[in-house]
Amino acid sequence: MTVSISKLIKPGRVHILFAITSLLSLTNPAIAEEDANPVEAVAGAVGSVVEGTAKAVGSVISTVFQGIEEVVVTAQKRAEDIQDVPISISAFSGAFMEDSGVNTIQELGAYTPNLSLTQSSQVANNRIIIRGVGSVGNSAIEPSVAVFIDGVYYPRPSSVVGSLTDLEAVEVLRGPQGTLFGRNASMGALNIRTAKPSDEFEGQIRGSYGSDNAVRVSGNASAPFSDTSGGRLSFQYSDRDGFGKNTFTGPGNKNEIGDWEDVTVRGKLYFEPTDNLDVTLTFDYSEVKNEGPVVEVISDTVLPAYGPTISAILSPTGPFAPTGPTPELTNGLDYEVNQDHRDTADDNQRGFSADFNWSVGEYNIRSITAVRDWNNDSYETALRLPADLFNRVTTYEVDSFSQELQFISPIGERLEYVTGLYYYKEDYKIDQNFDLGADFCGPAVNNLVQARVGQAAIPALAAGIAAFLPNPALAPTIAGAIVSGAITDGPTLDAAFGLPAGTGVALLAAAAGAGAPAGLAPGTGAAASGFCAAGPQIAAVDTNFNQDVESIAIFGQATFNVTDELRLTGGVRYTRDDKKGSFVSLIPNPIVAPASPTNPFGLDLRAAENQPDLRFKENKITWMVNAAYDITDYAMVFGSYSTGFKSGGFNSDGFNSIGLAAGAPRVFDSEEVDNFEFGIKSTLFNNRVRANISYFHTEISNYQDRQFDGVNFLVQNAGELTQQGVELDIQAQPIEQLFMLFGLSYLHSDFDTFTNATNLPAVVAATQAQNSALLAMGMPPVTVPPRDLTGLRNHFSPKWQASLVAEWSDDLADTNLGWFIRGEFQHTSAQNLGAETNQNPQSIQKGYEVFNLRGGFRSSDDKWELSAFARNLGDEEYCQTVFNQPIGTTLGLVDATTGGGMQRCVLGAPRTWGVEAAYRF
Repeated sequence: MTVSISKLIKPGRVHILFAITSLLSLTNPAIAEEDANPVEAVAGAVGSVVEGTAKAVGSVISTVFQGIEEVVVTAQKRAEDIQDVPISISAFSGAFMEDSGVNTIQELGAYTPNLSLTQSSQVANNRIIIRGVGSVGNSAIEPSVAVFIDGVYYPRPSSVVGSLTDLEAVEVLRGPQGTLFGRNASMGALNIRTAKPSDEFEGQIRGSYGSDNAVRVSGNASAPFSDTSGGRLSFQYSDRDGFGKNTFTGPGNKNEIGDWEDVTVRGKLYFEPTDNLDVTLTFDYSEVKNEGPVVEVISDTVLPAYGPTISAILSPTGPFAPTGPTPELTNGLDYEVNQDHRDTADDNQRGFSADFNWSVGEYNIRSITAVRDWNNDSYETALRLPADLFNRVTTYEVDSFSQELQFISPIGERLEYVTGLYYYKEDYKIDQNFDLGADFCGPAVNNLVQARVGQAAIPALAAGIAAFLPNPALAPTIAGAIVSGAITDGPTLDAAFGLPAGTGVALLAAAAGAGAPAGLAPGTGAAASGFCAAGPQIAAVDTNFNQDVESIAIFGQATFNVTDELRLTGGVRYTRDDKKGSFVSLIPNPIVAPASPTNPFGLDLRAAENQPDLRFKENKITWMVNAAYDITDYAMVFGSYSTGFKSGGFNSDGFNSIGLAAGAPRVFDSEEVDNFEFGIKSTLFNNRVRANISYFHTEISNYQDRQFDGVNFLVQNAGELTQQGVELDIQAQPIEQLFMLFGLSYLHSDFDTFTNATNLPAVVAATQAQNSALLAMGMPPVTVPPRDLTGLRNHFSPKWQASLVAEWSDDLADTNLGWFIRGEFQHTSAQNLGAETNQNPQSIQKGYEVFNLRGGFRSSDDKWELSAFARNLGDEEYCQTVFNQPIGTTLGLVDATTGGGMQRCVLGAPRTWGVEAAYRF
């Protein structure tokens, strides 16, 4: 696939170029001429604007203050100034992370253009998203954004949910990184470097306490053992109460939900066996224990009928006189729920890596060997209703081994290059069971079946008995009384409705003859409940997924320095992926299986399946070309074309009859990405301002998306998607006391083709009902009619994201103390956060803003610091992810008029505050 010129000059692209042109026209009137071509104007005027402004302002600024510190990145496998790297990249030092109180990757998204990190109902299910594209973490689908820590690949987004500590820098690389970082970096990469052992004894201890009894303690110590060896040890521990309150008092529930506890330990040893060889050995261990996020019903998606429907299903007195409980449906996003919430997760991982750097003359050979092990045990009360119903128990296990060998040429030569070999092996297992809770067979199945029987039988019976009645309008009410068993004898029927004597007996006889005897619904419901209770309650659904991955790659990237100003770069990578897998789904309790003539009560939640020999094998070549030109000593312009891919693989989730109707496709193809990028990097005002702007145009073919069958998710290849926009990164320190950071991104998103998207909940529910009838008669099921999203926007793709950080620090007069105050602002515009891509308007999160504030005192020698902070100062309530009420389509919680259904919101963090102290030695 290639990017066509016609696409690049579509109106949407011209608007973006016009926006860049408009910014430059403020300082260069030549660009504002009426007939000026935007592209030519930008190219012709950038140099004069940047150089002239920098010289003019730089000449009047004192040179005592040296400006912003150099930011060193390793995005191209060698240490370089970020301003010399022709990539759209944001980088943050460990000091910045500490000053901002950023402790997790998720919090990093607030400071980076076009980066967001979201969490769903299961903590293992999170997404790392760059430029509006990212994959869920609780399945076998590969990530779109690769995560590397100290050069080691972390294969699953869910394996990096814990706290970060003792960092040197975090680099966010936007755009395909297929040449140097390889597979699954199709939209970008996070390149994280932890702090190294130091030449001198040093360390720090940092502790904080805040709202929700949040406690965090972290520290590190580093020391040389000799002139050629040293070590570093770091740790962090955090613990807090949950953000949510729960009024449901069922067994195992408590008033507070969402507790979180995690610990991380890392040790590093550094030594130089010879003058030209250094070795770094790293061991790390982390553990996260949590009780899941707060998941609320979005009250705007609730119809008046939903409450009575849920009450009827959960009613101990039957569905026709409902007295059952209901979840919190009316108060919106207030962190208060009334539902079963006994979620727990125990996530732990450990790893070891050996990093060898061998200098051969001016050349360098680097070897990174790593083994990693990740385990996650999760328990989730999946339906989130006020009853013990359907509980998901999942174990994730990943064992991985990686080996990378790099050959790096000296810098400063006419030709600079990096070549290498990469090997990766992974064993991935997902063992998932669904247990039936104490309230599932009764009252839930009993009432659900009763309601279905009544819904089917009452209208037909009413039509049949209307002719026997003096007032035919009473027919539906009388039919309901008969079918529900509220009245079972003729005289009572006559008395209740004022019928002529003997009419009731005739009506009951007619009903029995029509197959709707008195008490049909309770009798059928009791039979279904007994059928359910007779089967296994633990592991009523038992699925096992196994996957073995072996990937081999060879890569090379070279830069030819044509002149002192012009550099041309090209790179290529060959990757061979080989995946073997198996999937087995057992249904020990047939109540959850699809219906059949011998299983009339089947709810069609999961189907039995056995796929023992799954195989996916392919070879891929990814490449890039790049040109960079120093238009002045202060600015560089660059353009690039790069490709990447996200590996294909296997569906690890089960299907119901809808998935079976689609052929139960277990294998999906790789996703391919082509990206064009143009950017400007500038250093202005005697190094007081760094301003970087880039335009990107990304085309994705065979886009991997999830289709929803009402219960389960099926990964499919969904056609073509285009994401394109502008990113602006500015760092400024005009005077020593003031530091500012500004990030802005604009994202235009549309599906070029997507004709097989998931349909709206009501359409899915109608197909499920149709399939239940077909399957009960022994007929094959049908698929859900697809929804065509061609020309519409992708989910998780906000049009605008903006962040602003400003910190003022100064000395207190006549003391050896300093003070500082830091404000942060983040804006995210409206976006659709639906877990399944169907453009359901109910899952749109409106635009919102978050404000953070921090202030405190420091010693003049920076040995200690005391501060207070508040995050989300305005207590903004917003969703991270939105999804359909689990099995809401089965329960009838849908809107036939709009096609929608009851939606759930995974809430972001509310306002939090705290105090923090740090001591450095």
